[in-house]
Amino acid sequence: MASKPTIRVAVHGASGRVGQEVLRAIDAAPDLELTASIDAHEPSWSPASLPHYISVVEALSGRPADVIVDFSNASASLDMAPVALAAGVRPVIGSTGFTPEQTSYLAAIIDEHHLSGVLAPNFSIGAVLLLRLAAIAARYFDYADVAEEHHETKIDAPSGTAIALAHAIHEGHPERFHRNVPDREPLGGTRGGEYEGITLHSARLPGRMAHHQVTFGAPGQTLTLRHDTINRECYMPGVLLAVRKVMTLDGLTVGLNSLLDL
Repeated sequence: MASKPTIRVAVHGASGRVGQEVLRAIDAAPDLELTASIDAHEPSWSPASLPHYISVVEALSGRPADVIVDFSNASASLDMAPVALAAGVRPVIGSTGFTPEQTSYLAAIIDEHHLSGVLAPNFSIGAVLLLRLAAIAARYFDYADVAEEHHETKIDAPSGTAIALAHAIHEGHPERFHRNVPDREPLGGTRGGEYEGITLHSARLPGRMAHHQVTFGAPGQTLTLRHDTINRECYMPGVLLAVRKVMTLDGLTVGLNSLLDL
């Protein structure tokens, strides 16, 4: 029986913390081939023979790829995507901070090129299960809080996963949640952000990585769901799944849950 062809993968944002893990994971996968690392700075680790590029155009013209994995930021992703798609390369994007309009733009340009792509706010399978469980529980409660903690260098707040949690909870409970508004607020902003009555809190401090907690409240009881990311290796099974699946998809797939049949 003929073996499946090797999938050629470039990594955009390769010098970042997650980008480094992506390089290692793809390099270790027997059915995947690293073609290039792309970043303004050279990664501290990469396979000895892997060429590094600053420019996406130069990387994809110099070393053809089937998929480009992106862990940079929303702005850099939006610059990268049209270039990759024009070269026939499918994007798998883990960067966060996209607006609904920007997500729609990505979907439109992917359709224009008759290709596919994956955009996921979190590639951890545990975090994806948290989204699903929160959506199931939401229908039974009228109060909901989302709290997230990340390292002090994270550029967006709330996190993309926290926003995805709020959307998932609202989909499971389409009516607006009840939300206490205090008579006095001696320190402004203490109650946190708000989406459809769901309160969101963000913490940024050293010693943390990525932590998300959903608490539902009802008379006489609470339900707490929590996911803790211990290290960035946890994202790699989801990234590898997306790289393999994107070759057989059509259009833009948003969220890893769609690839897990959840």
